[in-house]
Amino acid sequence: MLSIEGFSDLYADACVRGENGELLLLSLYGRDTSVLQFMSAFSVSRDQGGLLQAGEATFTLADDGARYTIFVPEPERLQKFTGRFPDRNLFGSLTHTWLYDPVLVQLDRPGGTAWLVSDERDVPRSQLWALIRDLSPLPLLDHWRDPLLDGLGDRLCMPLSRFKFPPLGKVGGVRVTLEERFQDIVSMAVKQGVLTLEADDLSADAAGLIQAIAEALPPVRALFKPLFELGRVVMTAGVEPFLERHPDLVDRCLGAYVRGDWGVSSEPEQNDEAVRSGDRILAAYPIDPARPSAGYGTNTLWLITEADRSVTTLLLPEEY
Repeated sequence: MLSIEGFSDLYADACVRGENGELLLLSLYGRDTSVLQFMSAFSVSRDQGGLLQAGEATFTLADDGARYTIFVPEPERLQKFTGRFPDRNLFGSLTHTWLYDPVLVQLDRPGGTAWLVSDERDVPRSQLWALIRDLSPLPLLDHWRDPLLDGLGDRLCMPLSRFKFPPLGKVGGVRVTLEERFQDIVSMAVKQGVLTLEADDLSADAAGLIQAIAEALPPVRALFKPLFELGRVVMTAGVEPFLERHPDLVDRCLGAYVRGDWGVSSEPEQNDEAVRSGDRILAAYPIDPARPSAGYGTNTLWLITEADRSVTTLLLPEEY
């Protein structure tokens, strides 16, 4: 069991973290009062005995001398599910509480992402395939399962154990991601006869052929010419702290920006017109794409390109 520093009556047997160390799932055991105290600490600043600092809560799990810092960027997003042990036990009134981020239980069809968490290290292929079929915008035949899973490998299903911050405790899982060219890969494999209507017609090397198709296709961004010049690209001091946990932030947002993908901007039509007329452009993107952004406030990055296209600035809304 993992202990929680500062909360001696609480223990965790499982913790799942995202790619940047953020909390996705915590399985807790303890008395009612201890669990409530822990959860309330997410909204209390550290100088007052809580876990909150600069809008983000952090806590530490410990196990056999090892210490793991867990980030909770948006404590208000966490959902709770609680089960209670029988009252007659050696430890009094105990509860088993799961704190989890909704991204674990909600399919992100626009983003092509879903999660599958299990108390087993290896997730059964049947469960993975059911999730992929549900997520896919294209109909997929069942006998395509092995060629696609084997041919696309980690590009399609990334085991959580390979994350920079792997799960802690007795838990495993997979993040499923339909890459930006997934539909093209499947369509081309069908046209080339690699994926067939009848299972008996599948080539023994179907997985290898799908891998070759995927590797030969250029990324979507390589197919587009920038719609406008960025000029000199600069960022404010407020953006820099996010780069360590989101190293792809600048490339991801700039790549979408120059293609005319305005992210979560409230008035994308104005940007379309600004590209044509040469006016100032302002777009908004989620810092963490797995979490919601309203286009301003928490979890939001703004990109502004001046009308003369001399400079593009990356900044937080509150720095405007």
